[in-house]
Amino acid sequence: KQYYKENRREAKSIHLCSVPCGSSVDDMGTRTMRYRSVLSLVALAFSAVTCTVSCGQTSQGPSGSSSLVTSSTSASAPEPESTSTSTVAPSVSLSGASLSPVSRPAAGSETSLLRAARLAGQPGYDRFVLEFNGTLPGYDIGYVEGPIRADPSGQVLAVDGSAFLLIRLEPSSGVDLTADGAPRSFTGSGEIRSDTVVVREAALAGDFEAVMTWVLGVEGRHAFRVTEFAGPPRLVIDVSTSALN
Repeated sequence: KQYYKENRREAKSIHLCSVPCGSSVDDMGTRTMRYRSVLSLVALAFSAVTCTVSCGQTSQGPSGSSSLVTSSTSASAPEPESTSTSTVAPSVSLSGASLSPVSRPAAGSETSLLRAARLAGQPGYDRFVLEFNGTLPGYDIGYVEGPIRADPSGQVLAVDGSAFLLIRLEPSSGVDLTADGAPRSFTGSGEIRSDTVVVREAALAGDFEAVMTWVLGVEGRHAFRVTEFAGPPRLVIDVSTSALN
């Protein structure tokens, strides 16, 4: 019995010595809880630092303090290159053009003398230019049915094209009948071809008694417009090269 009592006191003494000197069991539990709280705070701070590094970057604000800037694809990605391409259309709509006849009476009785006639292709239209001395004559311009006949002989003229745009000028001539010897004011060709798209030919169909007639042979009826220019006086007929009208 004496041995049992001594061993029991020794075991109790060993158990009490496992607690730090001057500390009770309650104090030890409190310290353990504080230690675990400190570890939790350290782990939380480490997680916050890791998120800051991986999810964003710091920038200096206006006051010098650091603020968190989240990553943004729209702010950092370059603008996409334009994929649109400008395409040149085979034909351009001609402003003011139509299929309706166009006419204007003469401003006076003086005969307008033709000095030049030109035909050329332009972007979106074919252009026929008649250049005069003095003033512009009166004119009637519009599509007519074939065949085209010469004035005044009435003979059929072979004009290229499936549609015919007739240009009647009055008073106008390519010959100056008021001058000695009746010199010709227009010495160009009566059949004009050029690098045009729809106008196949410009042909002089008549010059008689102050009435001059030209005809444009066109590949189908296309809208046209008429424009007057000065210095020198010119009558310009533009025929659209857009889809057939």
